[in-house]
Amino acid sequence: MKKIYLLIFAALALSACNDKFLDKTPLDKLSEDAVFNSDALAESYINALYTVLPDPYQEGNVGCITDEGYFRYGGTSTRYIASGYMDPDNVMYIKEGGQAHNTRTTILNIWNRTYEWIYRMNYFLQYIDEKGSNMSESAKARLTGEVYFLRAWSYFLLIQRYGGVPVITKPHNLDDDFTVDRSNFDDCVDFILGDLAKAEQLLPAKEDGVKGRVNKDTVLALRCRLTLIAASKLFNDPENPEGGIFRGQYDMKKWERAFDAAKKIVDRADVDGAYMLDDTYDGIWKDVNSPELIWAKYFIATSDANDNYTKKAQLLYTVEYFNGWEAFHPTQAAQIDFEMKNGKKWFEDGSGYDERHPYRNRDPRFYYCIAAPFSMYGSTDKNGAVKEDELLLYYLYDGMTRDDFLVSKNPKEPGFSSRAKHQTSGNHGGLELYKWYLPTEYISESQTGSKLYPWFRLAEMYLNYAECAYMLGKEDICREYINKIRQRPDVQMPLVTESGTNLWDRLVNERRVELYAETFRYFDLRRWKMADLYENVPLASARVMVLKNGNQMDTVYRIARKYDETRNNTNYYWANTEASKTYMYSGYATDARYNKPIEYIITYKWLGKEYTIDYGDCILNQNPTPRYFPEDGRNYLMPIPRNEITKSEGKLVQNPGYPN
Repeated sequence: MKKIYLLIFAALALSACNDKFLDKTPLDKLSEDAVFNSDALAESYINALYTVLPDPYQEGNVGCITDEGYFRYGGTSTRYIASGYMDPDNVMYIKEGGQAHNTRTTILNIWNRTYEWIYRMNYFLQYIDEKGSNMSESAKARLTGEVYFLRAWSYFLLIQRYGGVPVITKPHNLDDDFTVDRSNFDDCVDFILGDLAKAEQLLPAKEDGVKGRVNKDTVLALRCRLTLIAASKLFNDPENPEGGIFRGQYDMKKWERAFDAAKKIVDRADVDGAYMLDDTYDGIWKDVNSPELIWAKYFIATSDANDNYTKKAQLLYTVEYFNGWEAFHPTQAAQIDFEMKNGKKWFEDGSGYDERHPYRNRDPRFYYCIAAPFSMYGSTDKNGAVKEDELLLYYLYDGMTRDDFLVSKNPKEPGFSSRAKHQTSGNHGGLELYKWYLPTEYISESQTGSKLYPWFRLAEMYLNYAECAYMLGKEDICREYINKIRQRPDVQMPLVTESGTNLWDRLVNERRVELYAETFRYFDLRRWKMADLYENVPLASARVMVLKNGNQMDTVYRIARKYDETRNNTNYYWANTEASKTYMYSGYATDARYNKPIEYIITYKWLGKEYTIDYGDCILNQNPTPRYFPEDGRNYLMPIPRNEITKSEGKLVQNPGYPN
């Protein structure tokens, strides 16, 4: 009897605007011969494989585990990871017997999901190889190329999170041995590069492809990202040069490989003219025809209540909808790194920073990414009518006098009166994520207003190229490509001129700003092995208070500030009482690792100098589980879920620092 193959996921998962991509109606059950011998049905089968990784617009956004933002409802999706309490059991989803939320997923624990998709990819490739197909030759070549790319993409996503993983190239039968060893990291990279080479031969050029589907340039972009990560310190560490499962063998030539890979996709823009930086920074999420997009996921409005991956895209990032239900609040640590318009950070001498107006005169990208108090925003009603711009303002306390707020001169008393404390409490972080927001698009619980999510865009490729150039001592190229991004017409930030370690600081910060809230920060901090610093910065929230001062109204910002010993413990909101100083990581108070007070004075190095930032005025107990990156560094890699270790009968080796 012929096998019956269940086709899953509607084609809407990767809708591609007005193109015919994914326009076909999927059927419930079809014989494998029917599917793999029809251009249209085989394409529908491949369409489902594109959803191997859900887009990052979900509630449990990866950025909420880093110093970019936080999700106050993320107890089983982000907070347990951000708190450093991740282990092989709690990364499993509830449906698997673990604790992680089934739909508020961070797209970090992708082990089980990804191998399910790899099975389907292997099944297609085996059928085409062993039985042939009556598909047209052009469709067979293109779809086979897509599967090779998607399998490479799948294994890339796995090694980025776990290090070396089992490389499986054939679909398992019921009587097969499922206990497969993890491959060495370098072998996994070589396997992925092999799949990309096959895909590049079979896929069409960009000009002959269809929007939303992969093409030869998509291969170049993934090769660029893959080789960069493989060359980075986490996986190519001169202090730990031996190779194995958890990292590759150290070789400086890996940076040359990454440089060459980056140059090929960069040349597609600079030499061939296939891409260019968008004139506007927000074009990358507002314009489906942005010249910067290399590969993107395109959305259509949907009212399917069962579609967990497209219905909530813009919903959870807006500044006004559904009683403040947002999934991403920017942190004070994030706003620190958006430079002033003159190119200096606000804590540097000569920056022009005014603490009475702390969010003025910033890098224009700040206003594209973050909505600060007194920002203006617009929206539409359900009929599409544009509303007037409205003022975004947090906590206007009409009636509170300045005396209610002023600091007590008695150092034994709290810095704020009880009334001020009470009225400034709450769950709001004081800043909103503005990136991805489309003010003119109506959204509801069942309808998304988002247009696209860029998987690969030119600015990332420029930054990858700049980093490889820096590591190879080609500082002129590094500066050139950082400055290309800074000179975007609506950004126009001062040119970077530094060299040496100061140039590295600029490069790190440019990725921080340009790629803000695009999931890069989590992986960047890990591949650089810098998470132990940045992810131990306190999860600080801001407040703005408008207070009466006689007939005047004064605005007071409680945000991160430059440390000043003369002001120490004189105007802290919460950290100037003995009780608050010993505030523990209360969610896990029984675990000795967390029995420590929160550090709220942090020293940063920037352009050869040290700056001490004081978070004491901020709200630091916004979440019940403060941020913590473990001292043993185990969170640099994800733990393999317990159920996968069990299924392998213990053959899978767990990542360092986690219990077996």
